[in-house]
Amino acid sequence: MVREITKYPTTPSLEFGANVRFFNDELFTLIQDLKDTIEENGLDALAAFQIGSPLSVVVVKKDKVNGEDREDTLGCGEFLELINPRVLKREGSVEPIETTAYFPGKSAKTKRYKKITLMYEDRDANQRFLEADGELAITLQRKVDYTFGSHFRFRLDPQEQKLFDSKLEFGTDAITKNDCPTVFKRDRILQVFKFLFVFGILGVIAGFFVSEENLMTLVSAENYIMASMLGLVVVYFFYAQYEGKQYKHCTSCQIGNIIGTCIISLIKLTALFLLSYFLL
Repeated sequence: MVREITKYPTTPSLEFGANVRFFNDELFTLIQDLKDTIEENGLDALAAFQIGSPLSVVVVKKDKVNGEDREDTLGCGEFLELINPRVLKREGSVEPIETTAYFPGKSAKTKRYKKITLMYEDRDANQRFLEADGELAITLQRKVDYTFGSHFRFRLDPQEQKLFDSKLEFGTDAITKNDCPTVFKRDRILQVFKFLFVFGILGVIAGFFVSEENLMTLVSAENYIMASMLGLVVVYFFYAQYEGKQYKHCTSCQIGNIIGTCIISLIKLTALFLLSYFLL
């Protein structure tokens, strides 16, 4: 049966990480549910925690993890079933970019062991050992973390953890930098706004020197300029918020600056409108 995948911000309780003691139909049903859920969602692996079970069980789809057929050594057909898995030996280190169904659409650079030796039990309660490296080792480490009620956020260094927390806060994986730059792309929108404002002021001044025939053309041009300025303010407001989300520290202070800039721009636009209305 396909089960709902547990996702952030749901947290594991103290009962998670319980060892399997009874190798019965209830356990086999759980394993089958894990397989069905993996297939339905196109995943590589799942831990029992990820479908709401406290038992220490992991199921991995072999062909998607290591790209080779290991049925002769691992059994279980298309899947690797790990019951009560424990990492016994660790070698080397890597820093992969990981994703997980628990944090859908989010990624982070973690720290993992390059090669591990795993002890686990199969569905017949036989003790087995597995040496894994590459993608398989990384996947197994991530899933074993879940059996202890943990996840890869706890594997991040402080800087990467702050960056990942920003991704969770803003709901996007697009955040790639930690600090706000001194110049934003949105500033170009303000530059265009300033040019149009200057042209609008010059248009009002020119109204004192043009003939009645050309005045109507000038008024029409002024209206287009003011409509364009209003459009730029709207574009700036939404784009500035999007751009601010790309940086960890661009939060409440940047939102205040964006709102303040928009208010000042609208005041300028209102002043230009009043001048144009009463003087032209």
